[in-house]
Amino acid sequence: MKMLFDYLKSHKKLILIFFLWVLIFALVLFLSNVPVDAALYAGLLCLIAGIATAAYDFYHFDRQCGELRRLLESIDAQVDHLPEPRNAIHEAYTEIIKELHRQKREVESRTYVEKKELMDYFTLWAHQIKTPLSAMSLILQSKGPWAGEEDREMAMELFHVEEYVNTAMSYIRIQDMTSDLAFETISLDDLIRKTVKKYASMFIRKKISMDFQETGYQMATDEKWLMMVLEQILSNALKYTAAGGTISIHMEGTDLLVQDTGIGIRAEDLPRIFEKGFTGENGRRHSQSTGQGLYLCQTIMNRLGHDIRVESKEGEGTTVVLDLEQEAL
Repeated sequence: MKMLFDYLKSHKKLILIFFLWVLIFALVLFLSNVPVDAALYAGLLCLIAGIATAAYDFYHFDRQCGELRRLLESIDAQVDHLPEPRNAIHEAYTEIIKELHRQKREVESRTYVEKKELMDYFTLWAHQIKTPLSAMSLILQSKGPWAGEEDREMAMELFHVEEYVNTAMSYIRIQDMTSDLAFETISLDDLIRKTVKKYASMFIRKKISMDFQETGYQMATDEKWLMMVLEQILSNALKYTAAGGTISIHMEGTDLLVQDTGIGIRAEDLPRIFEKGFTGENGRRHSQSTGQGLYLCQTIMNRLGHDIRVESKEGEGTTVVLDLEQEAL
């Protein structure tokens, strides 16, 4: 019914002209003293002819609209198969659509090339920057027991730089993460131990205690990517937990919980913490926050077939829950 109203609305001028012609025709017959029956018969014939013509035209109108609606769902693939234009105006619109589509393709192609060149350059930079970072790390390690407080400070800052580079590399690789997945059965406890060991110096430096309860959990996942998630979560917990605090890791059913006694997250910030680039109030207090960490975590967990959520109260700490249920995989 809506299609019929649309058709009548788009042809209202022709309908008005038709009725005007019928009125003129009837007036001429009346002034010519033609019998009323003959005038009505002629008018009826005109009406039937008009309705038949309109019905034929409406059939093509409805068919063309249907084709356009189907094309709307896959216009990129079928723009060359637009319905045949019925007049010069339709033909002009068709040409405009094709030209716009051609320009869109050119912009997409140019953008893709530029983006790829930028990603390739950034990937090369990230790999190259690791060489001097590794050299600096070896120099600091070579000092051994003769290392002073300044050396330890430098080692800690170097560790942070390496973390930022690794996060940047993760952001690059996550764009094509599917081709880099390798699922295997792993021990969750071994994975947690390796992650905690990586941040051992930060635990010691900030005098933060670790409460790790073994899970005994075996699961099928990609070890490298899941470890990346745990590293990011643990890094955040250490960053926002004051000296003397506690970070605990334990299992509840199929949920892995990482809890800290840090500054927590404001209630109004919680719904947006997984948004790309969102830092919230804590990010504004800590200038080193980029708003990329939890976004990367959620993206990775989704690709692995798992879920992640955060529970927190400002001033009372934060709990990150990783749903490792195997059915989700």
